[in-house]
Amino acid sequence: PPSVLHVLSPHGQQKSAGEYRLVEGETANGQPLWKQAGGKFWLYNGKNGMWIIAGKEAKEKGFVCAYGNIFCKVLHDGTSPDKVIGTWWRLSGDAFVEDESIKISTGIAQPFSLRVVSPNGQRQCAGEYQLVNGQMVNGAPIWRHKQGKLWLYAGSAGMWIIAGSEAKEKDFASSRGVVYSKHAHGGRMPDRTEGVWLRLSGDKFHEDSSISVAVKPSPLYVQSPNGQQRCAGEYLPVAEKLANGQPLWEHIGGKCWLYSGSNGMWILGGADAKAKDFNCTRGVIYCRDVHGGMLPDKMVGNWLRLEGDFFREDMAISVSMKPSTLYVVSPGGQQRVAGEYRLLAGETVYGQPVWKHRKSILRIYSSREGVWCIAGNEAKEGDYKDAPSLLQCDVPHQGLMPDKVGAVWSRMEGDELIKDMSITFSTVLHKPAKLHVKSPNGQQRCAGEYVLVAGTQANGQPLWRQMGGKYWLYSGTNGMWIFGSSGAKDKNFECSRGVIYSNMPHGGIMPDRLRSMWLRLDGEDFHEDPAIVVESDHSRARHRKRPAP
Repeated sequence: PPSVLHVLSPHGQQKSAGEYRLVEGETANGQPLWKQAGGKFWLYNGKNGMWIIAGKEAKEKGFVCAYGNIFCKVLHDGTSPDKVIGTWWRLSGDAFVEDESIKISTGIAQPFSLRVVSPNGQRQCAGEYQLVNGQMVNGAPIWRHKQGKLWLYAGSAGMWIIAGSEAKEKDFASSRGVVYSKHAHGGRMPDRTEGVWLRLSGDKFHEDSSISVAVKPSPLYVQSPNGQQRCAGEYLPVAEKLANGQPLWEHIGGKCWLYSGSNGMWILGGADAKAKDFNCTRGVIYCRDVHGGMLPDKMVGNWLRLEGDFFREDMAISVSMKPSTLYVVSPGGQQRVAGEYRLLAGETVYGQPVWKHRKSILRIYSSREGVWCIAGNEAKEGDYKDAPSLLQCDVPHQGLMPDKVGAVWSRMEGDELIKDMSITFSTVLHKPAKLHVKSPNGQQRCAGEYVLVAGTQANGQPLWRQMGGKYWLYSGTNGMWIFGSSGAKDKNFECSRGVIYSNMPHGGIMPDRLRSMWLRLDGEDFHEDPAIVVESDHSRARHRKRPAP
């Protein structure tokens, strides 16, 4: 039997939620028994053959009963609670109601570090809290403030509470504190608990929507289309580093930082700010409002951008946890899903963002089960949620974006999904600025140097133009890289016309990284030609560094 079970019950009987541990050497009616960690509930096999969660009344009867406040209505026949098929029921008033939100699993992620923001009061509660390993109370973990004087724990009433040493002295067997979650957590971690938090102000508690509890900062994505574009892109949180008491993010290109200035505003700055260890207000983009502990993606005020000698308000600047663009590579199969996907503003599915392929109806979205998928319905575009998945992530995302899940993806092959390690999602597409082409055995007019056409795409992929010639290297509607001339250009590349082809769909792999041979038109037929070479400056340098055999 599982050594640990986690119960989620967000809509009622929340006190029964949390972690349950196997009671070694004990059984209930011939089946394993679990006890709530640091709590007063048990998960046991009732004498009716159903799994039940109950308190001391069942314990006092030695579990020879069917008492409880949550139960699964089907006979389990020896199947463990996390594997039993059927919905769970909970006591609501005097009657039991079916509750599909109740889930029992073998574990749930417990964040090691939580960040609390409380700008309007009880500011001593703000800061970083770290998980206390091995300690549980009322079925839930405990986090300790880094300075050691405050704790974040689950009270006996099922709410998350921030309290001081008085709670610790009572071994957290209380529900007293200065900040509370308004609703019982029902097994959800503090960063995922629904509703606002309550804060003690004077002698009374008041709702405070500015209080937030979050896992360590997420990557952020900056858009600045009208200027200072070098600041745009993905920013990653800098580990173990704060700037003026707030999180710090570094651009993946390493030349820009998003930091809290000494004036309490969020600023995008460069090396000059870093040289001052961010104890300054230097930068080229900033939010005009003092943040008060709110993260950059939560700010309501507008951003200002340096243009010439003055800062100008720019409503097009945005900072978000959602990437505006995703690039998909799938060379092993389902190559048509490859390419650029754009975020659909305002559109969500099951509370998660949606991205649409730039040249097709395909979309990236979250399924009901919480996994990222790619699908599309040719017959009715809006029904993509009911279409079979062409690509699917193998694990639930738990709120991580598709490029951050860090798991293997599967693609549809025939009637089943198969794992494919070559599938990747990213926010950056490394497009060679120049390509060098050789074709010594034929179609020599296609040879030469090709330059990237900035801001232009063909079928969702980059486009290159021959220097001093009339040829183009583009992605055809068949998903292959093609060397075509004015005939393809006249059709706006909505075709598959050309004289040299990649011999298979590229699936998002750039032309200089293809491992397969190219096909060349010779008379009326195409033939493989191993002498055709497409290289970038980077791949040329890589080949030069290879040692001689």
